[in-house]
Parts: sequence; C-alpha cells; structure tokens
Amino acid sequence: MPNPCPILLVNLDRSPDRLASAVRQLAAVGLTAERLTATDGCAIPEEELRRIARWDPGAFFKPLSPGEVGCYLSHLAAAERIVREGWPLALVLEDDFAPSPELAQVLAELAPMADSLPDLVRLDGAMRGGETLLRLPLCGARLVRYRRPPIRTTAMLWTLAGARRFVAVARPLRRPVDVQLKHWWEGGLSIASVNPPPIQLHAEQAGVSTIGERRTRSRSERLRQSAYHLRYALRSNWEMLRRRGLRAWLRANLG
Repeated sequence: MPNPCPILLVNLDRSPDRLASAVRQLAAVGLTAERLTATDGCAIPEEELRRIARWDPGAFFKPLSPGEVGCYLSHLAAAERIVREGWPLALVLEDDFAPSPELAQVLAELAPMADSLPDLVRLDGAMRGGETLLRLPLCGARLVRYRRPPIRTTAMLWTLAGARRFVAVARPLRRPVDVQLKHWWEGGLSIASVNPPPIQLHAEQAGVSTIGERRTRSRSERLRQSAYHLRYALRSNWEMLRRRGLRAWLRANLG
C-alpha cells in the first residue's frame, strides 16, 4: 500500500546505521521514505558558517554551532523540496525516531485534510494543556495547538502552504531550526501537534545527537539565555492573545 503522503528521511552520509534502522522501523508500520542527504555542518568552512549564520544577539543568546547550522539547512532543503514538488502534504523525518503502530493511520486520516490543516503538524512531541482543534475519528488522536510548540524536529508534517511560508522567512539563520519554529508569529506559521504523538525518539539514540555535544555555558551566556527565555515568554503570550484571542490563549496555556 502506498504512503498516505511523501516521506523524506533526513540522514547524514556518515550515519548509515541510523538510516538502516529508520528504514526498518518504517517498513514495520507499512511505510517507506526517500532519503534526503543531510547537510553536515562540521564540513562547512568556518568563514562560510559565519556568513550564513552570523550571530544576532537580539534573536538568540548564542551563536549557532556547526551542527545546528547543518540541521537547519537540512530542514530548509526538505521544505524547498516540498515546494518544488508541489506536494500538498509531506512528512520530514530525522533518522532517530521510533514510530508507533498508529503512525500510518494518523497520516491516512490527516492526508485528505491537507488543505485545511495548520501549516505544520508536529508528530513528535506533546505538552500539558493545549487547545484541541480536532479529533481524528479512527485513531482517536487529537490535533492540539500550544502557545509554545514542542521542541525538536524529529517528525514534522508540512503542508505545501506551510513549507512555502517557512522557506520565505528561513534566512538568515539566526536560531536553531526548532527554536526558529517556536517563533511561529515571525513567518505567520500555524503549528499544531498530534497528541498522543505517533513518533518518539528512538530509545537507543535518545541523547546521542549527530548535531554535536553541548558545551558548558559561561555565566554570561546563562544570563543571556535567561533573558532570551523571558523575552520569548512575554512575546509568545502576547502574539497568542493578539492573533488568536483570549479563549484560544486560555486553552493553549491551560487546556
């Protein structure tokens, strides 16, 4: 049986074991994917990294690491591919996922709704609270909107309109891609999540990132991080109130 929608699997050339594991797991739930070669940020010259991802202290509390740049460019390439192909809906997977048996059913129920779905549907994370937008009748999962979308980019279901919006505002690179998507108002993106999520991080690969190790932060960087989180909380609450209204804000924050 064909996939309900195209699936792109982002994978580094130096990670063949992850690719093989991801292919097996998809096959186990009746799905296939097309490999999309990930950009290896560690292979990008330092001068080029500074050019494409110049640090903007007003946007994020630290410069992007090479791995974060590579991850961002990989997801941007996936979105650009969706736009070029004109796919109404497409799933972009990183190679460290673990699908639930319900994944194919979730995709089958969402695919006919492509024209009416939010720009981006996250399949890889759930949070407390949230505004329920709809319930999928067969699998029973809910489509939920949060003020602050879940972090991570393991499994992202893009509509064509959403991919176009992301591509239009993706450059310059100012934040890690998952953090950039949290600033949904900057590109006019609407983002929702499937709850319970049909995809989790692979248990054996959780905490083992191909982006790179997190370095110890200095005191000044921790202070900048705290200031960034405060600004984000204030701005995201305001944007939710302004754009969605009080009722949506209450539901998104309190459930």
